[in-house]
Amino acid sequence: MAMSLIKLIAFAMAIITPVAGLTQALDPKSVELAKTVPIADIHMHTYSRNGPGITEAVERMAVNNVRWGGGVGDLRFDIADALRGRHIPAAGQREFAESFFRQGPSTLVATENVYFRDLFRDAHDMFAKGIIKGFGELHTNNESSGPPAFRRKIKTDNPVIRKFYEIANEFGGFVQLHTQHNAEFTDDILRLTADFPNTTTILSHCLPLGQPEDLAYLFKQRKNIMCEMSATGELHNRLARVNRPGRAFNSDGLRPRWKTMIEEFPDRIMIGTDTCCGWDMHYTEAVTEIRTNFLPYLKPETIEQIAYKNALRVFKLDQ
Repeated sequence: MAMSLIKLIAFAMAIITPVAGLTQALDPKSVELAKTVPIADIHMHTYSRNGPGITEAVERMAVNNVRWGGGVGDLRFDIADALRGRHIPAAGQREFAESFFRQGPSTLVATENVYFRDLFRDAHDMFAKGIIKGFGELHTNNESSGPPAFRRKIKTDNPVIRKFYEIANEFGGFVQLHTQHNAEFTDDILRLTADFPNTTTILSHCLPLGQPEDLAYLFKQRKNIMCEMSATGELHNRLARVNRPGRAFNSDGLRPRWKTMIEEFPDRIMIGTDTCCGWDMHYTEAVTEIRTNFLPYLKPETIEQIAYKNALRVFKLDQ
């Protein structure tokens, strides 16, 4: 009897984890499911230059049971051929970045920009043939993150972004935006999502500087706004040598306010790794962080939704 009680206490202690000064009981089913659930990586960079080779990219997905991936640039046809119906091909990031580096932020709002002209001309055909499913990652405001040379701030509702939305709207596509929360962005995104109801907006990193309540407000206003959770833990801060705790989760677990928001809107959240910027070697580490510090704190049905079921629905992926 005494031994059974000791075992019971030990089991209970094993599934209690401190979170922001609180204790949070974990469902053993969630803990086990988080280890093995298939994942759709909605922020999976496969750069054309200095990125992983095709064999490496596919193998690292298989090792981590990441069955679907994409959502951001670069658009690589070798990756598309390898993954086929499990790929989420996106265009626009390369053009957006090249325009910024070569001509400056003011050109990012000019639709006649040479970097956008050919893309806008060809995008309809690319959508029709299934070559792309959307656009991203488009940086409109990253003035507080990333290398200083890559930072910029432009208005999100501008002629170029509006053109991306217009094209995506014709095909039920998506636009993935990297931007920071502020009042101007809130007005802009609510206007864009109202004007283009068939375009799904994906907020990279679940809107940097935004709080769970800010996301909840947007979700309540529009059904075509979603977000993905990449870079909201500790790993990316460590890789960037930023001394800052994980925004949504860390080694202590998922922050309670984020858990409340996610469980209220489980159909609006997805998962991403964002091993950009030469961080490909940390891909397994990024997936492990998600499986260890984030997913176990959610209900089993929520885990499945945000890990892959939402992506299957939104991007019409092969199972």
